[in-house]
Amino acid sequence: MAARRSRSRSRRSKAYREFVSEAEEVLERMRADLSDLADQNEAGAEVDPESVNSLFRSAHSLKGLAGMFGLDGLSELSHHLEDVLDGMRLGRVAMDSPAASLIDEAVGVFAAELASLDDPKTPAEGSEAVTELIGRIDSAVREPAPPGEALTGLDLDPALLRALTEYEEHRLRENMRRGRNIHLVEATFEILAFDEGLAELSAAVREAGEVLSTLPSPGAAGESQIRFGLLAASELDVEALRARVDFPDASVRGAWEPAAGASATPALEPSPAPEDSVPAAAPPADPHEIESLKSISDTVRVDIRKLDELMNLVGELVIQRGAVSSIARRLQAGPATARIGGELEKVHKLLDRKIQGLQAGVLEVRMVPLRQVFEKLSRVVRRLRRDTDKEVRLELRGADTELDKLIVEELVDPLMHVVRNSFDHAIEPGDERRELGKPEVGSIRIEAFQRGNHVVIEVADDGSGIDLERLHARGVERGLVDAGDSLSRREVLDLIFAPGLSTRDEVTETSGRGVGMDVVKNNLTALGGVVDVDSQDGRGTTITLTLPITLAIIQALVVAVGGQRYAVPLNSVLETMLVDAQEIQRSDGREILNLRGEPLLLRHLSREFGLPETEGAKPHVVVIGLGDARLGLVVEGLEGQQDTVIKPVQGPVQNVRGIAGATELGELGAVLVLDVAALIEDAGRRREAA
Repeated sequence: MAARRSRSRSRRSKAYREFVSEAEEVLERMRADLSDLADQNEAGAEVDPESVNSLFRSAHSLKGLAGMFGLDGLSELSHHLEDVLDGMRLGRVAMDSPAASLIDEAVGVFAAELASLDDPKTPAEGSEAVTELIGRIDSAVREPAPPGEALTGLDLDPALLRALTEYEEHRLRENMRRGRNIHLVEATFEILAFDEGLAELSAAVREAGEVLSTLPSPGAAGESQIRFGLLAASELDVEALRARVDFPDASVRGAWEPAAGASATPALEPSPAPEDSVPAAAPPADPHEIESLKSISDTVRVDIRKLDELMNLVGELVIQRGAVSSIARRLQAGPATARIGGELEKVHKLLDRKIQGLQAGVLEVRMVPLRQVFEKLSRVVRRLRRDTDKEVRLELRGADTELDKLIVEELVDPLMHVVRNSFDHAIEPGDERRELGKPEVGSIRIEAFQRGNHVVIEVADDGSGIDLERLHARGVERGLVDAGDSLSRREVLDLIFAPGLSTRDEVTETSGRGVGMDVVKNNLTALGGVVDVDSQDGRGTTITLTLPITLAIIQALVVAVGGQRYAVPLNSVLETMLVDAQEIQRSDGREILNLRGEPLLLRHLSREFGLPETEGAKPHVVVIGLGDARLGLVVEGLEGQQDTVIKPVQGPVQNVRGIAGATELGELGAVLVLDVAALIEDAGRRREAA
C-alpha cells in the first residue's frame, strides 16, 4: 500500500507532468508522420524515407522517456515499435504489412496510457492493452528476413561500401532498384568551417536527389583541410548534377547508372550464403550507456493557466493605463497643474506603447496553428473509412491559420462531430455514388481562413445534402415546430441544431442518437462564435464555424442604454450610426432599417434586458455581425472604445443569456460585456409585437 501511495505521488510530481507533456509532443509528431505516410500510400507515391526515419526516432525517444520514469510496459511497447519501424527503414517490413498497420494503433494505446497515469489504480508496468498489443506486434514481425544481396557493378572503393551502415546500404539498393543514378560528390573543406561547408554542400545535393551517406574521402588535402564525400542518388546524370551543385572545388563522378530500358537494376545479385554459416551476432549494448537527457525540442512548454494569469496581469495594466490617461487630462485642464499634466501625458504615451507590445507578445504566445487539430481529424477520418466502409478523400486547407490555444482545444470535439455526420449522414456508399454519376470516392473539405478579427472554418462534403422535408417532419414529431407553421429554408436548416433531433431511423456507432450538432452549436456559442449550415439537395452540405481569434484582451465599444453601460466586443462591430426614429420601418412584426438598400433587423438593447427607455433620446444603431449574420442594436449613446479583459460573472446568477462576462473600465467601474453571438441568434428567432 505504501508503495502504491508513493507511486501515486510521483505521478503527480512536476517531473511526471513534464514527462507526459514531452511524450504528448512526440506522439503528435508521430501522428503527423503517419498522416503523411497514409497520404503517400493513397496517392501511390514513393514513400518518403524521412517520414519513416522520423517515426523511428520518435519511437526511440518514447522508449527513453518511458524507461527514465520506470514505465516498463510503455518502454517495451516503444521498443517493439522500434523493431517494426527499423524493419520498414531497411525494407524488411512492407508498408502494407500487418505489422505496419499496428503502428497507428500503438500510438493510440500509448496516448491512452498517458491519459491514465494520474490514476493511482493504474499499474506502473502497463495495462493489458499494452501487453496484448506487444504480442500482436511480435506475431506480425515474426517473418523470415529476405536474403541479402551483393552490390556489384558500382564504381566505388570497396572500403567505402564496407563503411556503409545497414540502412545506408538498403537505401542504396532501393534507389538502384528504382533506376536512379548513383553519384559520388567530393569536396575539400577548411577544418574551421567544415560544419557550415558540409551542410551547404549537402543541401545543394538534396535539392537534386537523396544523400545516401556522408563519409571521409581519401585524397590529398592541406594541413588545415579535410576531404569528405557524399554518396547520392538522383534522377540527374553526372553533367546535370555537376551543373546543379555550385560549390567551390567540388567534384562529381558517376558511380552507377541503370542500363538503357531496364526497369530494375541487374547489378543486385543474391549473395550466396556459405554452408553452415551462422549470422554474426550484433555487438552487445554497452550497459553503461544511457539515453540522452537532452530535450526533444527547443521550445518551452508553458501551462496555459500561467498564460491566463499573465494575461490577467496585462489586463490590469491596461485598466491602470486608462486611469493614468484620465488623471493626465484632469491635470492638464487646470492652469496650476498643466505642466505636470503634460509630463504625465508623455509618460502615459510611453507606457501605452510598452503595454501594447507586452499585450501583443502574450497574445502571440497563446496562438497555435490549426494544424494540430487537422492532424487529429485525419486520424478520425482513417478510422471512419474503416468503420463505415466508405472511401472518402479528406482535403485540408489553411492548416497554418492560428487561433488562441484555449479556443483550439475546445474546437476539436465540434469539428469531430461535423466530420462524423458527413461520413454517416451525407457521403453515400460507392455503388450508390456511381449510380448518381458522382465519383466513387467521396470528398470532405476542411478549410480555415482569417476574416478580420475572426477565423472561419468551413467543412464541406459532396454528399446527398439535407432532406428539408424529412428534417421538417422530424421537427414536427419532436414538437419543435407546429405542422402548420410556414418555415423559411433557413429556419428549417436550423432545426439540425435542436437537441435530440436526428434524421436517421437507425442508431449506428457514429451517429443517429440525436447528439452532435447541438453540441457543436453549444460549444461554439460558449466560445463567442456561431455555426451556420447550407445544403444543396444531392450536391452536399457546408457547415461554417466562425470564431474570434482570441478571448483574452479585446477592444470594446462602450454603449449607454437605460442608465446602464455595456461593452460590445469591437471585433463584432461593423459600423455605428445615428438615425432618426422615422427611418425605422416595420415588416412582418419586426423593426428594420434600410442600410444601403439591404434590410437590417433591429433589436432594442433596452428591451432585451428589460430596462426603461429614455424619452427623447435619439437612437444610435450599432451594426454587429458574425459570419454572414447581421443585426442592428439600438442604443441611446456611444461612449468610446477601451481595451477590456473579459472575466466570468461571479455570484448566484452566472449564466445570463446575452451576457458573455464582465470587465473593469477604470472610472466607469464594472460593466457587462454583451454576447454578440447569442443576441444575433435570438434576434433571428423572435418577433416583436406589432
